[in-house]
Amino acid sequence: MRSRKNHKASSHQVQAHARHLLEPLLGTGTGTRCTTAALLKVVLTAAAQAISLFAACLRLQSMSDQTARDSLRARLPKRRAALEAKLNAALRYSVSRSTRRRRRVIACDLHEIPYHGTAAKNHLRGNKSRDGTTRFFVYATACIVEHGHRYTLACTWVQKSDTMVTVLERLLDGIDQSAVPIRRLLLDRGFFRNNVLAYLRGRNVPFLMPVMFRGRKPAPGKAATGWRTFLRKKAGWHQHILMADDQSICINVCVGYKSYRHHRTGQRQSKKLVFAAWGTRETPRRICVEYRRRFGIEASYRQLGQARIRTSTRDPILRLFFVGLALVLRNLWAWLQGLLFGEKPSPRQQAAAKRRQFRRLLVIMIEGIQQENAFDPLLT
Repeated sequence: MRSRKNHKASSHQVQAHARHLLEPLLGTGTGTRCTTAALLKVVLTAAAQAISLFAACLRLQSMSDQTARDSLRARLPKRRAALEAKLNAALRYSVSRSTRRRRRVIACDLHEIPYHGTAAKNHLRGNKSRDGTTRFFVYATACIVEHGHRYTLACTWVQKSDTMVTVLERLLDGIDQSAVPIRRLLLDRGFFRNNVLAYLRGRNVPFLMPVMFRGRKPAPGKAATGWRTFLRKKAGWHQHILMADDQSICINVCVGYKSYRHHRTGQRQSKKLVFAAWGTRETPRRICVEYRRRFGIEASYRQLGQARIRTSTRDPILRLFFVGLALVLRNLWAWLQGLLFGEKPSPRQQAAAKRRQFRRLLVIMIEGIQQENAFDPLLT
């Protein structure tokens, strides 16, 4: 009898599945100069090789780059909310049924893409200098960080006027539409605001995030105040009352320790870690280990960069589509990994899964496009 886990996917099947996910995003264009199939070839080629639309059109020799850009602008929604709704629907499509059966640990974070040109005032957000600029296009994502279920569930473009509460509200709405129950939400220190803590508490969402220390520093004859007082407390669970919108909110605070070896001296050292939490009650050591899982979302950003179409356009809709396209392809790869190796692969299957990385999926799509174009030598 044939094994149910022994699946194989050809380049044509992978490309057909990718087209099935992306066709609803593009819709139907009003012009006849560029068909949906031809435009998808250009878009998938640019994403699979992480190049610009100009380079993809030059290699395929099917249309000009200006025709591809004009066709994308004509087919994509004109408003951010409409495009995000379509992108999140495409992200949810690849989520397996087994992922929705249990509560999952989900991480939320902001991804910054440096921008060196001029754009509308509200399109960019400022931050510390990196890659020669202090202005970035910022995108927030929610990603499952459990092994075997690392799907991106929601994505949203963060404008300058957006608050952290607004960003979290859009992400949580996307998670609710995906029907994946939340076991715990892991947040970065950048989300640490009193109104964010109150919002999550009011929405009944279990969360865990590191504390951003505020208050007076200890000085001779003066004790520390605010969140800095927890640096003097022992490991364990404590409670802290904060004010948010003229209301007092009680938050649980976990104080733990992290042991590490200094990279220069080689000596063993320890560091105190303080987390704000609600809806969870585990040992401080377990809390520190659990929060380390949040860095799984950084791997999704690394893979996003491998499939993001390069561009210098100021159009935020095109930029959002390029980011969402990379995340949709990454979810397709996660679905194929689960189809090939299951949720709990054996050590032999884990070794085989490492050889089928996200880049391999992109190569398979390029092979399918090459075969359809009768082996164009420009693609070799």
